[in-house]
Order: sequence, then C-alpha cells, then structure tokens
Amino acid sequence: MAINDNPPGCESVAADSPEGSGTATLSERLDRYAAARSRAVVMLDHVRSVAILDQGTPEGEILHGAAGKLATCGNYLGFRNYYTVGEVRLTQANFCKQHLLCPLCAIRRGAKALEAYLARFHAVKALRPALRPFLVTFTVVNGPDLHERSTHLRKSLKTLHERRRDYLKKGRGYTEAAKAFGAVWSYEVTNRGQGWHPHAHAIWLCEEDPDMYRLRSEWESITGDSFMVDVRPMTEDESGYALAFMEVFKYALKFSDLEPEDNLHAWQELRGRRLLGSFGIFRGVEVPEALEDVPLDELPYVWLLYRYLRGDYHLHQVERRPADVEVVVHG
Repeated sequence: MAINDNPPGCESVAADSPEGSGTATLSERLDRYAAARSRAVVMLDHVRSVAILDQGTPEGEILHGAAGKLATCGNYLGFRNYYTVGEVRLTQANFCKQHLLCPLCAIRRGAKALEAYLARFHAVKALRPALRPFLVTFTVVNGPDLHERSTHLRKSLKTLHERRRDYLKKGRGYTEAAKAFGAVWSYEVTNRGQGWHPHAHAIWLCEEDPDMYRLRSEWESITGDSFMVDVRPMTEDESGYALAFMEVFKYALKFSDLEPEDNLHAWQELRGRRLLGSFGIFRGVEVPEALEDVPLDELPYVWLLYRYLRGDYHLHQVERRPADVEVVVHG
C-alpha cells in the first residue's frame, strides 16, 4: 500500500512510532497533540452538558467520571530530550486512557499497538521471509443502529475465523482465511451522515495471495447483506512497514468526522468492547497499558515540560538532567 493511500489522520499514529521520536519532529508532535487536546475540550463540554441532564442516574455518574478524567488529560506533557542520541521521548503525562472520547489518548494508544505488532512482524519475517503482509478490509452496509451494525460485523468476522479454524483442524469447509498464518485486526466506526459504518481493518500474513473475489463471495454468504472486502498487498518503503501497518492501529473513531453527539453515542456503545484482535503467529502480542514512552535511564537528557493553554502547548520548564534523575510534576 502506497503512502498516499492512507486516510487523513493516520500520520498521527505513525509519527508517534519509534521512527517519529527524533528531535526534528517534536514541534510537529506538539501541534498534533494540541489539535487532539482541543478536540478533547470540545468533547468535555458536551459530556458535561449531558451529565447534567442525566444527573442522579447511573449513566449520569459514569459521564461525570468520564468528564473528570477528560478535564485533566494532557494538561501537561513532559519530554526527555536525549541530546546525545537525538531522541525525544514523552515520559510523563496525565492521560485519561479514554481513547474513544479523547483523540490524544487514541493517538498514543495506536502508536503503542503499532510498535508492538511491528516488532512481532519483523521477528516473524526474519524467520519466515516468504510471508507477506496484506491489508484486508471487511465492511458491512450502513445502518441507523450502531449496536446492531457493529454486532453484525463482529459476529460475521467471528464466523469467518471459526471457518478458518475448522478447516485447518478438521479439513472441513475451505475458506480463503486459511491462507493467513497470522492476523491482527481492529474495528473502526464512522458516520458521515449516511448511517453508521462499522468496518474492520486486518493484516494477514500469507505466503499465497488471498483471492479477493472468492473472499467477497464468502463474506456475502456470511453477512447476508454485504459483500465488500478489499485486499491489498502491503509494501515496504523508506520508513519500513510502519506507514502500511498504521491503517490497522489508528484510532477506532475518526473524531474529525463525528459530531460530539455521535462521538459520545459511539463511546457509550463501544466502551468495554475489545476492538483489537489477533490469531495465529500474531497471537500473544502484548500492547503496553502505559501510554508514555519508555525512558532511556542510562543517558543524560534535557527535561522539557509543556503545558496546554488556549489551544496550544507552551514550554513551561527546561532543565538539564544527568542520567537516572526523575522529574516529579504536580498538576
């Protein structure tokens, strides 16, 4: 997949991957984080207004708690500039970890997943060079009911994976999914005024090209109402496979496409659901819970503290530190 094939917003995830940690990208990262934080402030105002209307109800309490976390998320960002190796790492922040409400946490969460699965891919590729990655996208037709449409997609994809397992273990009922030695997939939801459009992006590792048209026929037989499946080989470029892989690990909601009301509804419907899955040689990859970068404790650094104020991050503190010295930030 060429770089230009990626939809708007994917760059946020790729630039937060290890390839995006150099000093030259810090100002660009801060601009992205500020835009994400500004969108989170919009969501915060909406969540608070709905929480007031639902005051005294269980859902109102949940909304109140979500708003409290969102209010302080990203108020400060602490970076370590490891000037001897040219790396800048985000090592301290007050993240709310509500990635379906907060674009900033969504960017960081996607970057962590990208890093973890890329590491597994490179390890597998070194042992089995014949394996090639394919981006496989499954869609179902739009509908007005997010719960019904998203459940339909999840159950249909589960059926496809069960067919693969049955064929490989019992030789029963061939499926194109059997060509995948491993896969990782994520669910995404959009709504551009024509109903809810849930879909799943998957990376399949195969030695033989999946037949898109056979897979479409199989998908239609499973869903009963949808045939659209897209299969693209993923190609390496100057940045490796990161730009190709990021389609799967970008955030589950395209925040710029959603009104706050729809964004909140999607959070209420999807929170608690597992939106990332895997099988085969991708199974068992652990994505860190922490959204901060791992510090390089053995190296000296310059501490850079930024605070969010009126739509931008402003440098608040600069301090040169020797190795193994932690800076404590309050607030």
